[in-house]
Amino acid sequence: MEELKGCIVVYGIVGCPHCIRAKQLLKENKLPYLEVSIDRYPAVRQWLQEKTNRTSVPQIFFNEEHVGGYDSLEAAFRDNDHWQELLALVRENEAEDGFLRIPHPSEAVDSNEGASSSFRCEKDPILELYQELIESGIIQDKKLLVFTQQKNVFPGDRFVSWLIGRGNNEEHAIQQGNKLLQKKFIVGVTTGTTHFVNSSKEYYRLTTGEETVALNRGPSQGCILDKGGALPLAAHLRDLLLQLFTHVSSNGKVVDYVSIKDSTEFAEYVTLTRELQRVPLETLDEDQRKAFFINIYNALVIHAFVSGKKPTNMLSQMWFYDQVSYIIGSHQYSLNDIENGVLRANRRGPLQLRSPFRRDDPRLATSLIQVDPRIHFALNCGAKSCPPIKTFSGENVNEELQLAMTAYLESDEALQVRPGEKGRPATVLLSSLLKWYAADFGSTSEDVLRWVATNVKLPEKKDSLEAALTEGNWSIKYIPYDWGHNGASTE
Repeated sequence: MEELKGCIVVYGIVGCPHCIRAKQLLKENKLPYLEVSIDRYPAVRQWLQEKTNRTSVPQIFFNEEHVGGYDSLEAAFRDNDHWQELLALVRENEAEDGFLRIPHPSEAVDSNEGASSSFRCEKDPILELYQELIESGIIQDKKLLVFTQQKNVFPGDRFVSWLIGRGNNEEHAIQQGNKLLQKKFIVGVTTGTTHFVNSSKEYYRLTTGEETVALNRGPSQGCILDKGGALPLAAHLRDLLLQLFTHVSSNGKVVDYVSIKDSTEFAEYVTLTRELQRVPLETLDEDQRKAFFINIYNALVIHAFVSGKKPTNMLSQMWFYDQVSYIIGSHQYSLNDIENGVLRANRRGPLQLRSPFRRDDPRLATSLIQVDPRIHFALNCGAKSCPPIKTFSGENVNEELQLAMTAYLESDEALQVRPGEKGRPATVLLSSLLKWYAADFGSTSEDVLRWVATNVKLPEKKDSLEAALTEGNWSIKYIPYDWGHNGASTE
């Protein structure tokens, strides 16, 4: 590495592909740099926004010279005269004292290195009974309706008789059944079952999801999940997710799913996803649910891609979003269920004929009260045109969504404005996301543009869009969506 009098600073976040590409370019040119993660040093974020008027990352400085993001760095590199000017600046001059915001280590918030301590799997006392139930012989596959066969089910009276045969009385047996039901080790086959009943007509099934294609099917470890509700588990899954996002290829262009598949973090993640089967979603408030399901959606996509379930054509894309799923809180949620059923307040998706959840669907209770359109800039579907992968916390989800939205609208993949000439209308190029989900942004095309104009912060884009709206002379074109994978093959 070359020795410099000055310094090059890259401000970024964990797992940011453009950040990695910028660092790779500097490494290839043997240029040392200082990396400042605004995830670990959130106090730096406000300074960075004020200094650059940008919310996107990376933001790169050569001493006091603000170069910009990765595209600007690459453009400078291709312009030899500009590149030599930048190199001369850091080779011959020290950085102005106090100009750059270099945080002290004491300012760091919790790092990912401590992720393993955020959730401890203490075994639930009822786990032993649950394991004995599995070996009891009373669980079977049974045709409960003419055309429907239920797997891993048992009637309430057989469970009670089984426990009575082990020295329990009927009251205690029913109490134990209720504990298994409340802790979601079992679930009632009849919709809306909340109490265990000693009856030959009331059936219950295991929550393992063995009869489904859910990626987290199988027996859980039986961790205690009722202390603090779903939040400790969600926080730990979020930390593991951050670690998985560091597996980005050396050029930063794709997620390195091969490395993820072989990582200890992924093995731990897969094991822990089975605890989602019993997570008490009812303990989450609106913001916590929003953050929880955004994170789970992004993680489920990664889990599916690592498992080799990447869609290759339009038909497989439809299958992917409808079938790739997790068991969460004893119910199965596909990617479409999470996006349209929960996060979009049970609205019909672009290719759906009806809303995901019917009136009698117990999952309807997890739907958000109203649509927050910013979620579209937080969900990463695994395609190249999807917004960058980020993670969200229940306590700060609205601020984090605001940053994700602002950063995405800064990009040319989301918004471009081409002024009109000689009386011709200005052309506004928008991400196809704003076409497919237009109803979440407004009732008309003008409503959508006004929503964008209100929320885009980059001055040149904001001014151009507002000018076009004021003149009333504009047309919209939608930027083609690149459905190519953002990852390499796992084969």
